[in-house]
Amino acid sequence: MQNKIEVTMGGGAVTAAPHIISSSGLGSCVVVTLYDTERKLGGLAHIMLPDSISLNGSHPAYKCADTAITTLIKELRSMRASPRNMVAKLVGGAKMFLSSDDFGPCIGEQNIISVKRILKRRRIPVIAENTGSNYGRSVEFYLDSGKVMVRAIGREDKEI
Repeated sequence: MQNKIEVTMGGGAVTAAPHIISSSGLGSCVVVTLYDTERKLGGLAHIMLPDSISLNGSHPAYKCADTAITTLIKELRSMRASPRNMVAKLVGGAKMFLSSDDFGPCIGEQNIISVKRILKRRRIPVIAENTGSNYGRSVEFYLDSGKVMVRAIGREDKEI
């Protein structure tokens, strides 16, 4: 039987197959899934901010890209996952509000850039993504297969 674990904004979870980890309400936030393809262990973080520099360490571990990815890797390793077997998938990072006076990347783009930079530095390949655009999403991460289902209102479900 598959148990579903719901992750809220700024949260995260790590578990093993046959569980499902889900998260909804993704706008500019980015969900990162890490999956050990051999052991079928995985984690999901619902990241709100690109980094924790301005927060002075007073934030939940999964709220910011830098601390969230570090925490996911640490928790997966404690379950005997191997970083060399890990792959990542990304969802979210939308630009939810259009404005004529926008300068530079929006928070969604900043989140995507930060997550990709951190994963590259950790040598964890991003094998699939459904990011950007201007609509919200929800995700379900299936630990038995590593598939991530992306749902958005008015759009077809997409497997990545």
